[in-house]
Amino acid sequence: MKYRVPMQRVSLHDLTDISGQESRLGVTFGGLRRIRASEEALRCLIRKNRKPIYGVNTGVGDLCDTVIGEGDLWRLQENLIVSHACGSAPFLDENVSRGALFLVINALAKGYSGVSVHTVRTLITFFNNNVSPLMPAQGSLGASGDLIPLAHLGLLLLGKGNAYHRGRVVPAAKILKRLRITPLSLGPKEALSIINGTAVTTAQAALAVSAARDLLLSSCRATAGLFEVTGASRSGLDARIHDVKPHPGQKAVAALLRRYLSGSARPDAKKKKVQDSYVVRCAPQIDGAVMDHIDAAVRVVEVELNSVTDNPLFFSSRGVFQAVSGGNFHAQNVAFAMDSVGIAMAAHSKVIERRIERLLNSALSGLPPFLAPHGGLNSGLMVTQYLAVALVAENAILAHPASIQSVPVSAGQEDFVSMGMTSARKASDIVRNTERALAVEFLAIYQAGEFLMDSKTYGHGAFSASFRDLKKKIRRRVAPVMRDRWMSNDIAYIAGLIRRGDMR
Repeated sequence: MKYRVPMQRVSLHDLTDISGQESRLGVTFGGLRRIRASEEALRCLIRKNRKPIYGVNTGVGDLCDTVIGEGDLWRLQENLIVSHACGSAPFLDENVSRGALFLVINALAKGYSGVSVHTVRTLITFFNNNVSPLMPAQGSLGASGDLIPLAHLGLLLLGKGNAYHRGRVVPAAKILKRLRITPLSLGPKEALSIINGTAVTTAQAALAVSAARDLLLSSCRATAGLFEVTGASRSGLDARIHDVKPHPGQKAVAALLRRYLSGSARPDAKKKKVQDSYVVRCAPQIDGAVMDHIDAAVRVVEVELNSVTDNPLFFSSRGVFQAVSGGNFHAQNVAFAMDSVGIAMAAHSKVIERRIERLLNSALSGLPPFLAPHGGLNSGLMVTQYLAVALVAENAILAHPASIQSVPVSAGQEDFVSMGMTSARKASDIVRNTERALAVEFLAIYQAGEFLMDSKTYGHGAFSASFRDLKKKIRRRVAPVMRDRWMSNDIAYIAGLIRRGDMR
């Protein structure tokens, strides 16, 4: 799909699509005009030499009071790139790098940053040829911009370092030669415009929160499957209950479960207790709270997706441009939001593990222990729960907030940093762990369905269309576990279905 920058409204869905390999960018006439105007404004300010402009004719960080001579302005920009590009493995995934590259391009095209049209067009050429920088995952403090990761984008412009090209890591010099691009000599402010923003944190956060939202919807379908397998009561889904405690997520989850369970004869099929356990009965209240935290994070991240976050910025008033220093590079809002998502998803992974327990524990399910035919000789799904527990335990560690971990840097000049990139990366890891735990639960639901559908008491018709469809999707590649076998590939396959949104 072709997108034209600057995009005035980038949604979470847009960023996910644009991060893929098939999207392409162009620049609008208005964007070209604004880029040229801000570049000329900067050059005019330098010629007039009225006062220091941060990072243009001064040093950076605590060196901001050191004035740089006019003959060294271009050298300063290269120095900023090479001195800041000190990261190493592990590296960010290609889709995060590509998403960050797009966000840099889109922000620069809005015309507040003082860069040249040539630099923006070079970045677009990289993007349209599926080239994106190999960015270190570690090093950003989520303030003063994602300095270290974004400096590796600057290296690409200089023909240094390495880059992704359709999944392969290739030396930047080779890519520039292939694309017939001469390494750039960055003009005043251009290096700072590239490195002094939140594009990497925001791309990682956007992809993580998008995956979290999709995963939660898939998890609701698993909850509905648990209702059917265990014959749980659906009285707790009555809309009247949620109308008198109308949290949006709670109401949405209850409505979703009612839809998934439509046509099922299984809920209330076997009454053992007056009330079911909390992970069943309170699913709208618990999972709905997770949904509300995710939705709150979406709102924060979408503001950041559409922001200009480098420094200083150039504004025009009655045809007169002014360089204004500020702090849009500070990602505190994103840091808080992604810590919240991480905590909510870590809690949700515990819910998933407890639902697995209700499927594998015969005292709770009424089914064979660990859903194993000929138990004893076969262990069935016993140890798949161990995998889920290990993932849940790791999530509990990862859920510790990064946004409170500020450490002053640059001789105290940058005295409170957000650690937003760490928050976003942790949230992403928690989502991936939860995805695998949910895959274990879907495998157990599928296996339980095999026992029940083949029984004399309940046939296929007793189950909802949603449950039958769920089993059909899994059975395309996963056979029922009739005897012990290697299940790693089964779990990985189901996790892939979840990741692609096929289990929603």
